[in-house]
Amino acid sequence: MNKKFVRYISVAIITSILINSYVIVDGMFIGQKIGDIGLSAINIAWPITAILQSFGIAFGISGGIYITRNKRKNSSAKSAILLMILIFSIIASAVLFLLESPLLTLFGASGKTKELSIEYLNIILLASPFQLLGCALPQLLKNSNKIRIATFSSIISIIVNFILDYLFIIVLNMSLFGAALASSISMLAASLFSFGFYFKELSKPKFNKNLVKEFFLGSSAPFILNYSYAFILILTNALCMKYGGNEAVAAYTLLSYILYIVNATAQAAGDGVQPLFSENSTKIYKARENHKMLGLCLIISLMLIAILNVLFYTFRANLKELYNLSTTAANYFDSAIRYYLFGFLAISITKVSCSYLYSINAKIKANILTIIEPLVLTPIMFLILCPSLKLDGLWIGFTIIQYILLFITLQFLYVDYKKERTYGWLFYYR
Repeated sequence: MNKKFVRYISVAIITSILINSYVIVDGMFIGQKIGDIGLSAINIAWPITAILQSFGIAFGISGGIYITRNKRKNSSAKSAILLMILIFSIIASAVLFLLESPLLTLFGASGKTKELSIEYLNIILLASPFQLLGCALPQLLKNSNKIRIATFSSIISIIVNFILDYLFIIVLNMSLFGAALASSISMLAASLFSFGFYFKELSKPKFNKNLVKEFFLGSSAPFILNYSYAFILILTNALCMKYGGNEAVAAYTLLSYILYIVNATAQAAGDGVQPLFSENSTKIYKARENHKMLGLCLIISLMLIAILNVLFYTFRANLKELYNLSTTAANYFDSAIRYYLFGFLAISITKVSCSYLYSINAKIKANILTIIEPLVLTPIMFLILCPSLKLDGLWIGFTIIQYILLFITLQFLYVDYKKERTYGWLFYYR
């Protein structure tokens, strides 16, 4: 178990950081070439891109869980899952094209900012199948025990994106169009690489009600978990635009990139061993083993986030320079970073715990943790704090919200632990 655990979690953390870091590379080049308005435009557009990527990750996780639980139907199920992802990507792209302009207006974009956002999104939506497959296939390969292949797929994506970003944005001066083109081609490269290995395990797809039902219902919690951040992004962008304009949104863009890395790292610490959690959850006498793995995941996540916090704080001046923030935007960033770093410590626990809960099929608790932040806590906290504190209300509210979530999470884990201690003798004797 130890070797398997180490392999799964280490590869998952590396893979997650790599596959999520391409947007951060975009921001770095955009900041250098276009400045605050470019960072503002890409951050306002990002929630729409995140819909595709969040569904891709969620479908990969959900499909992987189904495959793990139904090993006899492995080959035909993999084919059916791949086909459902492709069909969904086409439908999602068409719907998002129709809603693109009104959504951007709703998110606070106007004038040149909205024009740049549309320029970016049109390419991303045209390449939607690659966005979904680039995120889903590594998760599916992981459940086929092809951990290294999933990792290489992510490495290919980030290398291609970095090279093309420099070429399209810096050399050819293609602005956000170039950023979107680089991202799409990098996801295409990752998809083709992954599919080359995934293809060997396919057979004629066979659909049944149980597969379709479990696939889409099982993807709900991981989708919300991945996309919940985008709901918060939408609201925070709008309030930043209201209280500080493009400079405040640019500062928040850098904060959101840092948060993106933190979320990806913490979540990967839980998602990485999802196949082990899921497999053990089908055998009631292995509940204690799951709890031990959860404890290790929590410790690893907390340590990694603490290290990241030190790095972010130490190199905060370099980050502002790297993203070419204006003086005003840099001042906003300095006001916020300390609050965010403190909140990150709570995230290291809540993200892992949520991943664990949906892996063992505790969907109600997982959904509570994911829905309550964007739909309940964030609007209420911002409504209370922002009228008087304005931008400071956003930064302080973020930290308070994370510790409310941490309290709820610990209550859920305590109930689970008490259940094991109370009824353990029934579970662990075969």
